[in-house]
Amino acid sequence: MNAAPALELRDLHVAFGGNRVLEGVDLSFGSGFNGLIGPNGAGKTTIFNVISGYVAPATGEVRLAGEDLANRSQSARVAAGIGRTFQAPRLVLDATVMENTLLGLQQSYRWGHLAELLRLPWARAEERKARQSCMAMLARFGLADFAHTEADSLPLGSQKLVEVARALVAEPQVVLLDEPAAGLGADDVTVLLRGLRGIAAESDLCIVIIEHDLQLVTSLCPYIAVLDFGRIIAEGGPEEVTHDPAVIEAYLGHGFAARLEAESLGVAMADSDPGRRAD
Repeated sequence: MNAAPALELRDLHVAFGGNRVLEGVDLSFGSGFNGLIGPNGAGKTTIFNVISGYVAPATGEVRLAGEDLANRSQSARVAAGIGRTFQAPRLVLDATVMENTLLGLQQSYRWGHLAELLRLPWARAEERKARQSCMAMLARFGLADFAHTEADSLPLGSQKLVEVARALVAEPQVVLLDEPAAGLGADDVTVLLRGLRGIAAESDLCIVIIEHDLQLVTSLCPYIAVLDFGRIIAEGGPEEVTHDPAVIEAYLGHGFAARLEAESLGVAMADSDPGRRAD
């Protein structure tokens, strides 16, 4: 018997007023990297909002490892194993990087604030373990040296990395990354990808990425789904998706198609050149 997908969406319909935002979305995401792309306004962030409980669908199901999340609140979905970032970082700006990252573990604390205030031994041990987990996660994203720095003193790129660390520190089953590379410099993107790849290699984490950087998505994600006007118009591997006529028409544009054709022609000519030296 095959295991259930890490995350499954069944026949999702969402409308705001008379505007239909999602229409019959069916998707299955497995462990590793999954891409979700499409034009602005296609409904990508709405899908994330439905999964994480910010928006209730008119019809349809969200299943985490086969379990329907219909009656779960936002916090209950976090506790069940769904992590999330946003297009613009949602940090407590006057709190430190460590304090912001610790918020990612608040659902897993066994002891309440009273035990913490009384400095009871078991509460102190739990806090110590939480701080160690946070420091290890911050180190993955090059942030350990900034653990005790206030978040508002960091540049946008570093703030986005803090939010990724916070989403991952509780070891979720699924993490939803909404444009994680937007606004990041090349060095920050390198740190982001190194950290994500390391975690993915060590676990069965399902990572779903919304991103407009097509090169990043196609190099990272073996599975990509394309959304347009609230409907899935293509899904599959990077090569399959980027050559799909419907995707080119709706999202990539005919200039992209011309580049693909020119690149293919260049490869074909190089392969047919009898004087070409093998590497």
